[in-house]
Amino acid sequence: MKKINCILLVDDSPSTNFFNKKMIQITNIAHEVHDVYNGIEALDYIHKKGKFKETNSQKEFPKPNIIFLDINMPLMDGFEFLEHYSKIPKEKRAEMIIVFLTTSNWSKDKMKAFDTSMIHDYIEKPLEQSKLLAIAAYYNSKFMISL
Repeated sequence: MKKINCILLVDDSPSTNFFNKKMIQITNIAHEVHDVYNGIEALDYIHKKGKFKETNSQKEFPKPNIIFLDINMPLMDGFEFLEHYSKIPKEKRAEMIIVFLTTSNWSKDKMKAFDTSMIHDYIEKPLEQSKLLAIAAYYNSKFMISL
């Protein structure tokens, strides 16, 4: 499987982000993994604003290919993020998939998530290797040309 360029973790828990980064490193599916702590930071990352602004000589924050998004976060939760994300031009969102990774097992959250075409999958924490590999394989089959 070809490596994904960048995965963005959006979760307010540093320990969850640490665990998920380790799982991604173990599976060796991505060149880079970045993490942010709420939907506002995720939007700033995507738009390369604030602390994610890049200089001409430095490209530190590549476009995420896969976004793992928590639902319950302070400042801007996962659903609020999706509202703002949907307003980003389609060409800027191209080749990005979003997966809810959450502790919420409420069927109402799951139904709301799948009501939008922006969510690829809904996974309950913790992130498991088999789920991660399946999502990476899906991304590869949809967007990457086999070598």
